[in-house]
Amino acid sequence: MKKIRKAVALLMGIVALALVSCASVEKTPNYAYTEQEVQLNAGMYYVPGILVKPKLKAGQKMPVVVMLHGTASQKNEVGNLYQRLAVSLARRGYASLRIDFAGTGDSLADYKLYNLTTAKHDTKTALNYLVRQEIFDLDRMGLIGFSQGGLIAQLVAAEDKRIKAMVTWSSVVGDGVTVFESFFDKYYAEAKENGFAVVTFPWRAEPLHFGLQWFNEVSSNTSFTDMKNYQGKLMAVAGTEDTLVPPISSTRLVNTIGPERASLMLIDNADHLFNVLADSDENTLAEDQTIPELVLQSTTDWFAKTL
Repeated sequence: MKKIRKAVALLMGIVALALVSCASVEKTPNYAYTEQEVQLNAGMYYVPGILVKPKLKAGQKMPVVVMLHGTASQKNEVGNLYQRLAVSLARRGYASLRIDFAGTGDSLADYKLYNLTTAKHDTKTALNYLVRQEIFDLDRMGLIGFSQGGLIAQLVAAEDKRIKAMVTWSSVVGDGVTVFESFFDKYYAEAKENGFAVVTFPWRAEPLHFGLQWFNEVSSNTSFTDMKNYQGKLMAVAGTEDTLVPPISSTRLVNTIGPERASLMLIDNADHLFNVLADSDENTLAEDQTIPELVLQSTTDWFAKTL
């Protein structure tokens, strides 16, 4: 009889454990969401953006992440990675606002206006817009930056206390020219002579005009030194096969903040774009999206845990 009671108790324990496991899975949110195009007044021009909001209970404030794209890209990012991230975050209850910097995407501004100062201003314009809305939790505001967008994220986070959590993807890191050295060698003289340099990219139909101010501001940039002022949390994501921005850059960024607030995610066999494209010149998606999906899921999970 005792053996029967023990067997029943063991069976009940297994059933209870299974119910707990099921309950924990069911608690993972999967919110519906809305998308809204916005035009933010930055003074000299308007900043186009897409605001994605999860459908939460009435009156429930939501955390929000601002997304900053990289060089010669746009608000949805390469392979629609930011668009995909926005959906992933929204289903977990996180809003996002992805923007076009001056002269990119749907921006009507001249790209010659793009530099570190205007990119910071565009980002703060986005943050100020969110602050004016009553639906966002102002104690839970985050940033994500991809490549040069990661540099802009650092510049903003180092001086804006509203940023509580930040993720960088394949981020430019360091004071001064750093990874732009070959770019400077090729185009700086032209920019000094004409006021801008005409730069072509394989995936763009039209060239971009990099203004002289961009070159001058990158040269005098102190983002790495200034990150000592950042008090929030950070996750840096990089690929081991990134030849544009070596992964050691992300390692340096994490080390300067320290293990208490920063973590590093190195992805084996991933390139600068996390293998999202089959051919970067043609901007076509790779058939295998395993690594991009890992980046998206890990980023979503980190924000859900941290912000």
